[in-house]
Amino acid sequence: MFQNFGRSTLADLFEDWVVYRNLEPLDRRVPGLKNAGYRMGLTEEGIPRKLDKEYAKAALWICEEARTVAGFTKPAEELLLIGDTLVNDGTAFRNLETLSGWRGACFIGADRSEQAPVCKFDSESRLYMGNRWSLLPEWLSAVRQQGVKLNAGTTVIIDIDKTALGPKGRNDQVIDRARLQGIFRTMDSVLGDQFNREQFVQHYSELNRSRYHFLTADNQDYLAYICLILNAKLIAFDELMSEIEAKNLENFDQFMRWVDSLMMRKVAPGEELREVHEAIQASVRNGDPTPFKRFRRQEFASTLEYMGNLTDTATVEQLLSDEITICEEVWQVSSWLKQRGCFLLCMSDKPDEASKPGPRDSGSNKPVHRAATHRVGEDLRAKLSEIK
Repeated sequence: MFQNFGRSTLADLFEDWVVYRNLEPLDRRVPGLKNAGYRMGLTEEGIPRKLDKEYAKAALWICEEARTVAGFTKPAEELLLIGDTLVNDGTAFRNLETLSGWRGACFIGADRSEQAPVCKFDSESRLYMGNRWSLLPEWLSAVRQQGVKLNAGTTVIIDIDKTALGPKGRNDQVIDRARLQGIFRTMDSVLGDQFNREQFVQHYSELNRSRYHFLTADNQDYLAYICLILNAKLIAFDELMSEIEAKNLENFDQFMRWVDSLMMRKVAPGEELREVHEAIQASVRNGDPTPFKRFRRQEFASTLEYMGNLTDTATVEQLLSDEITICEEVWQVSSWLKQRGCFLLCMSDKPDEASKPGPRDSGSNKPVHRAATHRVGEDLRAKLSEIK
């Protein structure tokens, strides 16, 4: 039975031990990718993504440095990771476990109320998959039975989007709504009265599928840009589908070159659209995985609007429907692990631009991890107290 546990911020529990896509810790005592990439042992330029082995190198280095700054003297020897995606979080865990040599365990969660509660262990991937966030204590109990100590030698990495915030299967639709609202605001500012929202949603829904990952690279910035070009009628949707079917379009770089040639040959598409295109093109060439800055800044503003936006008297159903909430089960488990002496760190592949104020944002804006919102979920304290 879900309950409302009041308002909190992620910072109340994790402080500034938060790292987003750019791999720049928000606690500035630990240097990030820009100033310490060579010390991390990275061999490739650009910002690695969660699936990359280079990401594991950077993440492991940051974890070690953060532990030292936080005053941990016991060497790290164990790793826990809690996330919501089998591919991204699961792969990141396996890469980290292999690189570090630490003993580890990973929980991939989601609420699947149509299924009977079960926490399955996949021996091949060494991942635990739970169809309820409330199964976290069962996971920890199994981990303890395997001899994992869960003490000052343990580093715990918590994913943010759709795990700590807006847990998958329960509240993640509000995160998606905030992102879409950010996209709409961006399209309105670029296309004005010419923006066709209904058409945009149709194109976005179709292209936001795994079959088109060769083109979008499963990157929301790329997808939003492609749909912008289609909405501006620079390229027709049917024309795009024909090129895909004929296998003339193999990746996003080719799409950008196509747009570039059209802008040179066709009537000027409008100054706003040209500025967006040139900015994204420059960012892609520089290896930036978050090239659509304009959209991400709007996503940040929209996300804050959906955090703590309802009153304390709102029902649980209203909170889960219309507010981005903190997952109470992840909160209680993280608090329990912290009390045992573990080091906690939030790491997310969510763009920095969609998670914290930029240089042009007003001083009143707080980063997402310091925005108060309601904690909703099941009370696990009795179950956690039984774990030895």
